[in-house]
Amino acid sequence: MKKIFVVFVFLSSTFSFSQKNISGFSVTYNKNIETYFLAEILSAEHRKNNKDFELYKMKECSVYQPVVKAALQKYERLKNSDIAVSTAKLNDILMEKYGSGNDVLMKPLMYHSEFPATDWINNYQFDNNNLTSTQNKEVTDLIKNYLSELSKFYSQENIEQFFKENKNFYNGGINEYSKQIPKGFTKAMEQFYGERFHSYTVLISPMMMWPIEDHEGRGIATEVVLKSGKKNIYEIASPFVKVEGQGQFGYDNQFQARFLSVHEFGHSFVNKEVYKRKDQLVKFKDLFKKSKLKEAMIKTGGYGDYQTCVAEHLVRLGEIQTARIQKDTERANKLEEYHLKNNFIFLPQLEEKLREYNSNREKYKTFGEFVPQLLEVFENSSVEFIDHQLNSIKK
Repeated sequence: MKKIFVVFVFLSSTFSFSQKNISGFSVTYNKNIETYFLAEILSAEHRKNNKDFELYKMKECSVYQPVVKAALQKYERLKNSDIAVSTAKLNDILMEKYGSGNDVLMKPLMYHSEFPATDWINNYQFDNNNLTSTQNKEVTDLIKNYLSELSKFYSQENIEQFFKENKNFYNGGINEYSKQIPKGFTKAMEQFYGERFHSYTVLISPMMMWPIEDHEGRGIATEVVLKSGKKNIYEIASPFVKVEGQGQFGYDNQFQARFLSVHEFGHSFVNKEVYKRKDQLVKFKDLFKKSKLKEAMIKTGGYGDYQTCVAEHLVRLGEIQTARIQKDTERANKLEEYHLKNNFIFLPQLEEKLREYNSNREKYKTFGEFVPQLLEVFENSSVEFIDHQLNSIKK
């Protein structure tokens, strides 16, 4: 299963669903995100990196993603347009020079006011702790310039009309996803992590191409800090069910919808705690390379960085705990089994370690305060243990 993380912001949209207003949870879509993925479709033939995969995605997804098919039919004439070329160039540069995928574009897309607006919700700055401050500024400028182009593309080509023409499908997707979500899950997450955010928003993305296999799609997480200091967090979800008839919209699978939502929101609680403690993972950085874990994590979801491996483990730990708080034992057990089969070998040790956190919440008010203890699980491991656990999964 391939996943990516980092993204969010509540922008007005014609249709939205709210579990309960008090929970701050809603399901909607965002025109900036959809316009970007439209530009990405148009850019496929201009890519240098991953061109074969991009073309494969387009061919595959246009069969069972109606919005992708409609976009190709309406905008095929723009395959050699300036936005198609610049979108391909941007993604190639991000990958070649800065080691980043298109997931990093979701955050600035959400920091930008929803098209056709041209202003920004708050000041956006790219930040990757594997890059220098100069490199981070280069990426910031690169992305901001691109979003200016994308905004002009939206207006010049009247992309607004596309959303009006496909209004019923987007509305259907929102309603379909909304039916899969367990009530109160954001409260359970807040209870486990010991903190809360201003809003929790699922953004369906019928335009995002991701080949569907076994009802597995792609989720991207991100967040936006408002000028008030409040933080909105988001999950951007590709379809994970093939649309094969009327009344289907690509999101009618309860396990995947619940998994993606809790997972992607979980990154906003977890990532900030892991990445600021990079210096506490010196030994694990070496273990990650020397063992078979790096290769396994890349196959699992493209997780080729040791910090990402840790964050993904802790997010999955949070998924299981959230289900337990909701007294959904079946979901908790299914998640545990699912993740262990997908090479998240440290979960049993992390769950054992977590007993101290759960039984001592007076001392550990937030999950972040306990993260240093969880990092010890990774630091105190060995190549022999890691490889043995991975070999056991294969049997």
